[in-house]
Amino acid sequence: MNMMTMFDVASATAAMPIVRYEDPLEDDAPTDAAVTTTRRGLVRLALVAAETGARFQREGVAHDPMSWLLAPRALFEGASAIDACLTRQACVRGILIHGLSLGLDAEPGVIDDLVGADDDGGFDSQADWRSADILPFSRAAAPAPRLFTATVVSHDGFESIQAFHASLATEEAEVAGRLYCRMGAASADARIVAGFDPADPLVAALVSPAMCDTLALVAEDPDSPLAAGLDVNVEQRFCS
Repeated sequence: MNMMTMFDVASATAAMPIVRYEDPLEDDAPTDAAVTTTRRGLVRLALVAAETGARFQREGVAHDPMSWLLAPRALFEGASAIDACLTRQACVRGILIHGLSLGLDAEPGVIDDLVGADDDGGFDSQADWRSADILPFSRAAAPAPRLFTATVVSHDGFESIQAFHASLATEEAEVAGRLYCRMGAASADARIVAGFDPADPLVAALVSPAMCDTLALVAEDPDSPLAAGLDVNVEQRFCS
């Protein structure tokens, strides 16, 4: 079977059924099915549910994660994740398919092969798969915030703007978003860089020597008390 076809997210998403389920916010009813499990089983189910929701949000899947959890899946041999993922084997299958973004359903044997199965079809309890990089538990640590600075020179025919901005962020896109919220379309002309360059002509024109000294220290040590809550904005505007 073609692996790429099996794990195609778009085709699997299009085929996702609409599932109706008991309203968890309503009172219990005598007709509700009783389920016997352990606390470990509940933790397994919660783990798969968390992975499902996180993946649907991350990939923009336009379906209710609960529908995936409650619909019958080939991955769980025809059972739903809600029923199957109380067991260890189904739990691992659930977190693998979402942690590795392997479509929304798959043949169970394909997923089992990723971690190794014993002769009885279950996972080898002696296999050291917990430490493997393929499991989604070991998320890469988020990058530490660092100093970003930006200069803006913009002219829209009605107003000229010269501006300087400095703040802590993990990536340039965060700073671009802040500038857009403050300056609108003028921020499209922003030049955003990691660190601080006091020799920039616009910095020399807009930023005081004392603030330049502070920003140089923050750029060198973003974890210092000087950096806490840093958000510097200097603007000058001229009407045409």
